[in-house]
Amino acid sequence: MRIIICDIYVRLVGHNLGHIQNILRFLETSPSNNEYVFLLNPEAKAIPSIKTSSKNVTITFFTDEEFAPFTTGMSIIKSTQIIWKHITRYTNEYKADKVIMMMLDMFQHTIGSTRFPAQLTGILFSPYPRVIPQDSTLRSKQKYTITKARKLFTTWWMCRNSQLKKVFIFNDLETIKTMNETMGTNIFTYLPDPVYDYPTRQDLIIREKYQIPLHKKILLAFGYIDEKKNVVNLLKALQDLSAEEASNICLLVVGKIRAEHHDALMESLNKAKELRPELQVAMESRFVDDDEMEAYVNQSDIISVAYINFFASSGVIGLAARHNKPVLATKFGVVGDLTREYGLGFTVDGFNPGEIKSAMIDFLKGKNAYPERASVFVSKHSSEKFIKTLLEIE
Repeated sequence: MRIIICDIYVRLVGHNLGHIQNILRFLETSPSNNEYVFLLNPEAKAIPSIKTSSKNVTITFFTDEEFAPFTTGMSIIKSTQIIWKHITRYTNEYKADKVIMMMLDMFQHTIGSTRFPAQLTGILFSPYPRVIPQDSTLRSKQKYTITKARKLFTTWWMCRNSQLKKVFIFNDLETIKTMNETMGTNIFTYLPDPVYDYPTRQDLIIREKYQIPLHKKILLAFGYIDEKKNVVNLLKALQDLSAEEASNICLLVVGKIRAEHHDALMESLNKAKELRPELQVAMESRFVDDDEMEAYVNQSDIISVAYINFFASSGVIGLAARHNKPVLATKFGVVGDLTREYGLGFTVDGFNPGEIKSAMIDFLKGKNAYPERASVFVSKHSSEKFIKTLLEIE
């Protein structure tokens, strides 16, 4: 069988790169009669880890011209329609038997509107049942109703394609059951969000690097720092701590700051410094390599996943669990459910600085011995289980 694995979002930020890297490594050590073709966005060509020694694996990239709809400001509907035509063409040229889409979400309307020359499976990152209102205002409720209805319709539309055989959803049995029942199908299925194990950069000592005293607890926010990562509300919560409480915390923000979010973040940071000078904040805006990420998580005391407007799974809780670190997590969506189920840390409303403040006070006082079942979570979300499920390997 010849299988195309397609991902159009492989960059030096985000989870997509980790998935592709680990699947490539797995295929190098796990002989198979299948042939695999990785079809990736042009930017991935410059990433050194996108390589293989497997004889049954080919890596190819969309040309800049083919990928231009995503880089020239074209609407998402029109651009995905054009890219889908190229995916269909590559499927025919390689005579592929199956295509695995590493992110189905933006192609739902296109999949439902076209025929496809091979079996089709893929991952759906933002299923409609997980959409909730931001708050209790009428405006939020109206926006929620419209968004959920639109996402439900596009999901139903996608399911019209008879070649769509499986849609994988991370870590969410409840949503899978709801969607199969609502759509009258059985194509939605469980996929464990993997906990990857990377080597740790040994010469990175973050307390020395950022001059963080030993008595201070380090609250780490890392990744691509945009509005979703909710650093603004973290700062609002921490600036409301007492002088003594704030003097025992360092907020460490590590990751490339989205340009559009920079001014709002700097404004919040300056205000926090003015109101609570005892609070230490260290910030580094750049991409962090995998081995650095391991060191940052391992040497921090609590990891923030108190995201806003985010209801899907997150690999950060798995990373924190592998290092046996508690999380400060959103109470909503998959992240909130898993944090409570496995006792991985504190859950809060990310929009509510008061809840974040209370959780941090509890953490400082050591009221809860989190995480409770981190090792169990990690064992159920291994890289191998993720890959074998996605590639349907027995």
